[in-house]
Amino acid sequence: MSHLLEAGRQLLAKALAESCFEGSLVAEPLGQGQFQIRLQSGHCYRFSARQSPWDFLLIDPASITRGGKSAASPQQWLLDAQAELALSDITLGNLLAELQNTLYSDANTLARQRDWPVRRLAELDGVAIQGLLAGHPKILASKGRVGWGQEALAQYSPEGDQDFALRWLAISKDCAQAGISAGQPWPALWRQALGDNEWATISQRLGADWQSQYWLLPVHPWQWQQHIALQYAELLASGALVDLGPMAARYRAQLSVRTLSGPGDYDLKLPLTVLNTSCYRGIPGQYIGVGPALSDWLAQITWHDSELKHLLVQRELAGIHVPHPWQRQVKGSPYRYQEMLGAVWRDSLEARLKPGQQSRLMASLMHKDTSGQSLVAEHVRRSGLSPQDWLTALFEVTVVPLYHLMCRYGVGLVAHGQNIALVLDNHRPVAAAIKDFHGDLRLWEEPKAKAAGLDPAVSQVLTKLPAHYLIHDLVTGHLVTTLRFISPLFEQDLGLDERQFYALLAQALRRYQARQPALAPAFAAFDLFTPELLRVCLNKVRYRLGYDDSAERPLPALGHPLANPLLHGEQS
Repeated sequence: MSHLLEAGRQLLAKALAESCFEGSLVAEPLGQGQFQIRLQSGHCYRFSARQSPWDFLLIDPASITRGGKSAASPQQWLLDAQAELALSDITLGNLLAELQNTLYSDANTLARQRDWPVRRLAELDGVAIQGLLAGHPKILASKGRVGWGQEALAQYSPEGDQDFALRWLAISKDCAQAGISAGQPWPALWRQALGDNEWATISQRLGADWQSQYWLLPVHPWQWQQHIALQYAELLASGALVDLGPMAARYRAQLSVRTLSGPGDYDLKLPLTVLNTSCYRGIPGQYIGVGPALSDWLAQITWHDSELKHLLVQRELAGIHVPHPWQRQVKGSPYRYQEMLGAVWRDSLEARLKPGQQSRLMASLMHKDTSGQSLVAEHVRRSGLSPQDWLTALFEVTVVPLYHLMCRYGVGLVAHGQNIALVLDNHRPVAAAIKDFHGDLRLWEEPKAKAAGLDPAVSQVLTKLPAHYLIHDLVTGHLVTTLRFISPLFEQDLGLDERQFYALLAQALRRYQARQPALAPAFAAFDLFTPELLRVCLNKVRYRLGYDDSAERPLPALGHPLANPLLHGEQS
């Protein structure tokens, strides 16, 4: 019960803070770091908090009261704030259920974290640590995983800390689409997961020339049992899909749940028709054919551009998508039915590390152990660098290369905490890795990428945006969704004021701009030093749209503009 109570207290603090940030609630300052929120239901929440440069309240969870009594129930808060959040009863009921799922998983994660203080966490590899991390920092129901029950969570979630076997199918090439990196043979990918006996059995089952007729496709065991065996029954009966059964290789879920680490030098990304955070976690088919060529191009430009020498591309080596034969004919069919079966093979970052190096998702730098100590502060202390020097190194291998990709090549990547990883050498930032180019990469409407050699066939599939929209892939995706939650930890544990944090970032960006005078027109188009930035609100989308099916994935909502911490940090 204690872990569930603590999980509720932390989630309530997050709910109050994010709701104020998004403008759904208004916190009245009472002086001396005290705030209150009065609700139309007649209830009043009070708490202690500090205001961050992002117009964001850093709330002490233990200080929250409701009607003068200690409060730790995000469910009660949802009921109290229904009017302010403009929730219908249907949406409220579904959101309560999703919050219950999140609290269950958060409590299990807290139980594991008890044995992992940051001094031990700092020694783990980049995959093992992911089962000890919190979910999405902005979305309230960050581990909703609607569709999974207790057994699925225990077996397949990151915090479950279990490995499992995948089921394999042979897919007739007539009913699937695929893409593969130039020079990458399919058998080399498959053989890393399949033993000699399994390979021989497959050849006996499918015939000697099977590679000319079939692709092999791994399937998540839950997805097979819950969806594929039923929804693709006709293709299975006809022989267009051949069930090869489970294979021996074992895999483990990363923080994103559908990305798996296993044998060989690649990770697997598999669709899971589970509602988690903002959408169902399938794999869209529209990018499968171009993903490998796109990531090959990105890798090539990093090899030849000195500004990108510290940026690693986790290439999408290959991908397969198997559309549903009936759902594909319904233009407005719910998108979850269009994304049920497929796979992406992606470079493993762990396999590319040098001896002594560690990988860290940027999301892990937000982590605090059960005593309140932050992991990022532990890495800084072990590095032997000052907080200022460590941060400068961080920005030079993360924000600066991401900004250069945008200004030089017109590429915007939504670099949130799970899409970008940091490489540490002796706990010092030396490189960063980017991944996940299926829908999280867009292009500037100016043809910079095409001029830099991107295949027009790839370019035409990708979304094109004007500069004032594309810039928010960096601002919202990285600064607001990632750095907003890391900068307070430098002040809390290392004594570095948040304003100085963003002043150091501004200095790194100004140094970069001084190195690249030829890109001045792009710097003007992608201006990171405007007085105000867009405020993107994710929870409001769920409140507004509810849980109805849609043919498209939901888009975020906008709130009141944000004062730019970069500009104010530079002026401080």
